[in-house]
Amino acid sequence: MKISFHIDACLPPETGDLIERRCEFAFARFATVIEGVTVTVTDENGPKGGESIRCVVRVQLLRRADVIIHEQSDTSERAIGMAVDRAAFQVARHNHRRSHTGRTKRRGLAPAAERVSA
Repeated sequence: MKISFHIDACLPPETGDLIERRCEFAFARFATVIEGVTVTVTDENGPKGGESIRCVVRVQLLRRADVIIHEQSDTSERAIGMAVDRAAFQVARHNHRRSHTGRTKRRGLAPAAERVSA
């Protein structure tokens, strides 16, 4: 799993370390189904302040559509944390759907066509 990130120059340089730690923790269990993770953090308002930090997380899944999450907050830590957590949740949903497609809804019962009446 490859993690890449793009950060605005006005944000602190330790933001890259935070992104790597959060992504490694959130996506480690999905390493076999993830090709790569791209995180982009920008300051929309610059030095004006306010709720202006935008984080976009793009998770490229193997043989599946990409998961793209946009999050905005007043601090980079909060925006990154919320976006990565939401992305991990969506990857878990996609992975669960992938592993459960084609199964019957009730376990232990054969489909109606295969049942034999006595």
